[in-house]
Amino acid sequence: MRIADVESPRDNVVRDIVRGLYEGRYAPGQRLVEGDLTAFYGVSRGPVREALNWLSAEGIVALTPQRGAQVRRLSKNEAIDILVIVESLVGLAARLAAGRITSPGAAQKLKRALKRLIEFDPSSGSPDHAHARDGFYGVLIEIGGNAELRRLMPRVLVHLIRVQYRSTLKVSDAVRHADYGAITKAVLAGQRDRAERGARVHIARAVAALRDSRER
Repeated sequence: MRIADVESPRDNVVRDIVRGLYEGRYAPGQRLVEGDLTAFYGVSRGPVREALNWLSAEGIVALTPQRGAQVRRLSKNEAIDILVIVESLVGLAARLAAGRITSPGAAQKLKRALKRLIEFDPSSGSPDHAHARDGFYGVLIEIGGNAELRRLMPRVLVHLIRVQYRSTLKVSDAVRHADYGAITKAVLAGQRDRAERGARVHIARAVAALRDSRER
């Protein structure tokens, strides 16, 4: 998720709601009442409505005339469909990054992103861990230099999937955490096929976990 570098009241509300999902202050299916939000964040209704509209456009919040704003609840089929798309996008990000890893400063940026990410416990569900994951993918996209991929990636609903299906995805946490090192190694070596394959396998593990839980 990308929010403007200079934070407005709207941006602050957006960021805290997303953080609140990881902290358990907000949950899938929960109603977001404008009056409660304005009081909690100490802002007028304008920024709150802008924040809810932004979250709605990202698919994180559902806005309906009867029920107002509500944190979106994804079915397992919806979550799987989203991750199948993410698998392709992340694979492409890794491939493009491997092809441009010799760009000035690229290798150092990726190493720093990996170092920050692997410092977390694999099963951590903290907002900072989520931010480190996003940062890792963001660096891959930045190195790859594809503007359209940069535009498309923040629109996937990985945030909501991670929160809603945390217990289901936990079974593959340790293996998926190790994947980051393998992806980085392939990218740093400029091995495009290997980098893409590793990134796709990484997301496919989450898809498999969801499918397995659905079939039980």
